[in-house]
Order: sequence, then C-alpha cells, then structure tokens
Amino acid sequence: MERSAPSSVEIKARRMNFQHTENKPRYWHHGDAFMTHALTSASIFFPEGERFFIRSVRNYQDQVSDPKLQEDIKGFIAQEATHGHEHTKYNADIVKQGYGFLRPVERQVKVGLALLNKYTPKQFQLAITVALEHITAISAGMLLAYPQLMEGVAPEHQEIWLWHAVEETEHKGVAFDVYNEVGGQYWVRVLALLLATLSFIPAVFLLLGRFLWIDKKLTRQTWQELKNYHQGKSFIFKEVGGHYLDYYRKDFHPWEVQNQQHIEDWKAQNDRQTITI
Repeated sequence: MERSAPSSVEIKARRMNFQHTENKPRYWHHGDAFMTHALTSASIFFPEGERFFIRSVRNYQDQVSDPKLQEDIKGFIAQEATHGHEHTKYNADIVKQGYGFLRPVERQVKVGLALLNKYTPKQFQLAITVALEHITAISAGMLLAYPQLMEGVAPEHQEIWLWHAVEETEHKGVAFDVYNEVGGQYWVRVLALLLATLSFIPAVFLLLGRFLWIDKKLTRQTWQELKNYHQGKSFIFKEVGGHYLDYYRKDFHPWEVQNQQHIEDWKAQNDRQTITI
C-alpha cells in the first residue's frame, strides 16, 4: 500500500478549452432526464465544495514537512480551483435552461460550508474533505473504469466529466495524506464519512427529485427507462459499495486501488489538447 500517489501520477491542473459546457441539450445524457439531472445535482455542490476542500487543506499546509506531499498539495489546490471554475460555468448554463431555483440552493451550500468553517474544529473540516474526496474518488474511478456508465452520451458532453474524474483520481490521496501527516484521528475520519454520507448523498437525491418534479418526470416511464439503461450494470454498484466500506478499515489508503492506468489512457487521448497550468 502506497502512502501517496504512485510516482507515475503527476498532480497538475490542466487548462481545458471546453466548448460544450454552455448551450447543452436539456437531457444531454442519452436523452435521459434522470441520468442528466443526477450528474447535474452533484455538480451544483462542486464549486463551493472544492473551495471548502482547498481551505481545509491549506489550514495544515505549513505543518507538512514532506517535500513530495507539499508538491502534491500545490497540485491538489490548483486542480480543485480549476474544477470549481469550470463547474461554475457548467452550472450557470443549467440555470439558464429555466432552473432558477438553483441560485438559492448555491447560496445555501455556501452558507452551510461557511458555518462549518466557523464552528467546527479544523481537524474535523479536513476529515470531511477526506471523506468527500473518498466518495468522489469512488465515483471518478467507476466512471473511468466503466465507459458503459456514459453509454449513449456524445463525446463533447462526456469530456468535462472524464477530465474531472481523471484529476480527482490523480489527487485522491492528497487530503488523506495531509490528514495522516498532521496526526488526524481514525475515529474522526470515520465519523466524518458517516456524516458526509448522511448529508451529501441525500442532498443530491433531493435536488434530483426537484429537477424531475419540475420536468414532470417522476413517472413510471422514467423509472423503467432507468432500469433498462442500467440492465447488466448492477455489478458496478456492488463494487462501489465495497470501495466505500474499505474506508472504515484502520489501514485504508486511497491508493490501494491502483487505477492509474485509466489516467494514462485518458492522457494518451487528451493531453495534447490541454495546457498544464
């Protein structure tokens, strides 16, 4: 088990030139409302969530003595800042499609995270970051490992999600390593994952439900289409459950899942079109 990212993994932000974050089709995910809104519901939390992650790691940056981890922190911060910027544009396009209710939701997320910053210990804030990075890393890993999760999606509408998944995979161990480096307690990181699971996941599904309600898509037909789309994919979700539970082991580390080959595969196809910041 490796303490930090494998030596082949470089944690550097890329300046992307996405042409399709604006003027997206209403249901860009193979014409399906459920899958489109599920990913959008997660995206709404990204800009403020990424800023929270950056703050929580920066709180401890001056306590890290390992030069390699210091470099990884810089890469982590640069990547997360870029993710927040791109998803801010992505989300603004969703609002323009007639989902004005998202503006108050974004403000609520900002206020909630500000209160977390103000009233909870810094170790707990970092533990929440570690926990949410675990959830994100699992999702990113599945997206890269199983292209069928984007089956039927035009390449131009996959690109922001695959780019984000690659960079989340590259830095998936950074917050965890910082937490360990500064003496973070096992029980706090476990509690943080429980609380993150009980808050973030339901919040995403509540937002998804509101999207579907507005679009009058809370119907039997919607559920049947979803069932048909995921036919034969149930093994993926069982794998997600296994990876999630691994976190509760005391000896867990994010890089025990050695999936850097997916990063290399993506880079082989895309890195010539990107600028490393």
